[in-house]
Amino acid sequence: MLDSKSEKRKDAMILLHEIYGVNQFIQEQSKKFVEDGYDVFCLNMIDRDSFSYEESIEAYDFFMNNVGFDVYKEISNLVKELKDKYDNVFIIGFSAGATIAWRCSENSLCSGIVACYGSRIRDYANTNPSCPTLLIFAKEDSFDVHALTCQLQDKKHVSILECDAQHGFLDPYSKHYNNTQSRLAEEAIACFINECK
Repeated sequence: MLDSKSEKRKDAMILLHEIYGVNQFIQEQSKKFVEDGYDVFCLNMIDRDSFSYEESIEAYDFFMNNVGFDVYKEISNLVKELKDKYDNVFIIGFSAGATIAWRCSENSLCSGIVACYGSRIRDYANTNPSCPTLLIFAKEDSFDVHALTCQLQDKKHVSILECDAQHGFLDPYSKHYNNTQSRLAEEAIACFINECK
């Protein structure tokens, strides 16, 4: 439990990982946000060592059987707890973590949410964000990205960026890493978060 009597600090970032867990990419994202002045809460939702990229089927099965997308309720409770201590509470999620972040977007206590290539967002398209939400999609994914962005683009508080890349393009350890599109997305994320403060 956080001490709500202490003086509020400025910014907290909740970092939600992919199905693989807290791997090197997520650790580096955490370090980057710490260097940018955030207190980072990098949750290990799978509660074990990370899976390798070659173990994607096992990682997916483990995530779906042991975590699932309803964990957003726990993340929303964490947001409430952090909001007592921080001026701003942000969430950034990648892939499965992005879908969880999207489900948290109805929590008005969030200062902003960034959801990077959350392919299962399409299963929760009826979500109506109450806080600023940036959705970043890879145009080349396992579903019709354009149809989903058309469905979501008119929602209040939602900004969408479609990148000319494949799922996982922000992760330099992924075979789908795209340096140019990654830089574009990182700039968009930084601008979005700064505008939310």
